[in-house]
Amino acid sequence: MAEHSIAQALRGMADALVGESERPKIAFTALESELPVEVLLEAAKQATEQLIPVIIGPVGLPGYPHLPADDLSSAHRIMEQQLASGEVVGAVTLHYNFPLGVATVAQVYSVATGRQMVLASTTGSSDVRRPAAMVRNAIAGLALADALGIADPSLGILNVDDANAVQRLLTRLSEAGFSLRFASSGRADGGALMRGNDLIRATPDVMVCDTLTGNLLIKLFSAGQSGGTVETLGSGYGIGLGPEQKATIGIISRVSGPATIANALRFCALMTQRQLMTCWQRRWQQACACGIEDILRQDAPPVATKVGPSSEVAPPPKVVLDDEIHGIDILQLDEARLCLWRAGIYAETGMGCTGPVLMVNHQRRADALTHLQSYLN
Repeated sequence: MAEHSIAQALRGMADALVGESERPKIAFTALESELPVEVLLEAAKQATEQLIPVIIGPVGLPGYPHLPADDLSSAHRIMEQQLASGEVVGAVTLHYNFPLGVATVAQVYSVATGRQMVLASTTGSSDVRRPAAMVRNAIAGLALADALGIADPSLGILNVDDANAVQRLLTRLSEAGFSLRFASSGRADGGALMRGNDLIRATPDVMVCDTLTGNLLIKLFSAGQSGGTVETLGSGYGIGLGPEQKATIGIISRVSGPATIANALRFCALMTQRQLMTCWQRRWQQACACGIEDILRQDAPPVATKVGPSSEVAPPPKVVLDDEIHGIDILQLDEARLCLWRAGIYAETGMGCTGPVLMVNHQRRADALTHLQSYLN
């Protein structure tokens, strides 16, 4: 411990002498990967020229801040505390449950053309309805393009289910005054709906898709050269963006390799320096001024409301949320949360790596499952 403290002090003195004290502090939860902890720490070490890694986990990196944690749940709590206090300006982690309304936006590289492309989105969920989610993803993707310094970014819509509806909604938003330029497919018939060729060639600056499709695509882009065993390319799954998201949190996976982890740390640091969250707020405020919520509301199908108390339910006292309940349809997630609240069990909604989750305290898990039988698939 004393040696680590001396090394850290010497590092700080060296930074001051060479003018590197402005390197951003980025938290990194270095545990529960499928790779050894030593590999995670080596990945963090590779990024130290651009940032100061704050290691959260069982083992630290000599010469850099270390916050002990034995499991990912406690590591996430420490990470959130560090972000809230301003001790770090960003974080990179894995298996993190963003609240509903937040989705991650990443950058991928086309080997065919050498172009970079923003992929929006890859994890999380910006809305429970696919067309609305993809429209919100478009706003997030444009914000990331702004932070990357892309002037007047072009936007394409991957030709998945509801792509035509998304184009119609974005056209309405554009006609209301939102700054938006559609890309044109590289195929002969053109148009804003992007084909597989456009993915490979990175035709648009921003490619919009639903999160589940984006999650598969980022895996193909990052792990395709390794046979799928480890992610060797790219910078992870990107940064979480949404109206209520304040902190800059980047996502990797349990099979992200050292090069990908190092790039994810660098990307997170760059996005803090480029003021990504400010870019997001600026884009979102522009969209709100152009009536995005009304446009999405008008397109939403009518929802049958249940008889009985719903939004009037007061939440129970907050507790530590260190367990997850999976298997609930995303359209019923809020309703399931209120069901637990009525039973006196505090819970929050989120989007995990495999879909929607209810986050609860592990001591109340059994009780929660009893109350949720009608919601579980």
